[in-house]
Amino acid sequence: MISAALCTTDRVIGNDQLVGVATSRGYSYYFRQMLSLCVIDVSWSNPGTEVKIIWGEPGEPQKEIRAQVATAPYKKDKRRIDVTRI
Repeated sequence: MISAALCTTDRVIGNDQLVGVATSRGYSYYFRQMLSLCVIDVSWSNPGTEVKIIWGEPGEPQKEIRAQVATAPYKKDKRRIDVTRI
């Protein structure tokens, strides 16, 4: 049996050229802003680098979204603290 998965992506643009693809987006109630998970060229991967994400399909209405590169996970995971030292 052959199965195929459909993955929609959005373009990540830097200096008017394609620098990556975003595979998902959603609103974070914790940060109170939209987050978008992407794969990006290493030269654009420094945290704080500004890029644009193009939401929408070619030939249909699209929206250009300003974004800043950040490392994941966004929120520090405090569950891994060594509690024996507290």
